[in-house]
Amino acid sequence: MTGRITPYEALLHPLETVSWPAIREEAEHRGSDTRRRDQFVLLGSVGATLRDMIPDDAPGDAVEEYAEFLYHAYQFWSFGKRLYVLTPPALELLATPGYSLGSWELAAPPSCYIQFPEQRMWARVAAESPFEPVDGCFVVVDDTEPAPLAGAHLRAQLVLGLRPERPGISLVSYRTDLDPASAPALAERPWRADAEPFGNAIPGGDRKALHAITTTSELEAIVLRALHYLDRHSDRLVARDPDGGEDSTTIPYTEVGSGA
Repeated sequence: MTGRITPYEALLHPLETVSWPAIREEAEHRGSDTRRRDQFVLLGSVGATLRDMIPDDAPGDAVEEYAEFLYHAYQFWSFGKRLYVLTPPALELLATPGYSLGSWELAAPPSCYIQFPEQRMWARVAAESPFEPVDGCFVVVDDTEPAPLAGAHLRAQLVLGLRPERPGISLVSYRTDLDPASAPALAERPWRADAEPFGNAIPGGDRKALHAITTTSELEAIVLRALHYLDRHSDRLVARDPDGGEDSTTIPYTEVGSGA
C-alpha cells in the first residue's frame, strides 16, 4: 500500500520556502505561541499568507476554514510532518459501530495527518451539500487552550474532495476541550440519528464497504479511535519511504495495519 499525495503537498508545500520561516521568526520576535490558534492567526505573516491564499469573493465561513487549514498545516510542518496511512482493514476496525478503548487516556503526537483508504470514507460540509470522499484528517492535540478541568485541547480538520483535476478542497473542522480520561466514553459509540455510526450514506455504497462521517460525534470518535490505535498498537505500525510513484506522497510515512 502506498501513501497518496497529501493536501499539504498538493496545496501548501511551497510555503516551506518563505512563509513558514517568516511565521516562526515573527512569533519568536513577538513572544507568540504558535500552538495557540488565537495567537497564530494574529501574526502579520499569517495574515499576509492568508490574503495570498483566499479568493477575494470567499464567504466569511470559508475564510475561517482557510485560517484553520493554515494553522494545521503549520503545525504539521513544525512537528516533523507525521503522516499515518490507514490500510482498509485498519479502517474497518476503527469504523465499527462500537469500539472499546478500555481505560486508555488520550495520548497523541502534537500534530499529524491521518490518511484514510481512497474513497472509503465520505463526509459533507453541510446537510444540503453532496457527500465527498475524505482524503484524511489533520489532528492537533495539546494543552494550550483547555477549558477548566479539561486538560487537553483537540482540533481536527477533515479534508474532502482532493483530486488532481480540482483546484481546491472542502474542509470540515472540529475543536473541543476534554479530560484525557474521558476519551474512551466519547469514542465508544458515537451518536447518529436513526442509523449505525459510520454507516454508509452513499447510494450503492454498501456493496463497496463505504463509510460516512455525518455528525461531529462521529468525527470526534474516529479521531480518538485512531489516536488510541496508534498509541496502543505499535506492532501494527510500519515505517515506509516514499516510492516516487505518480500521485504518491513524497513524505516518509507510517502504514497502519490491522494485525490480521
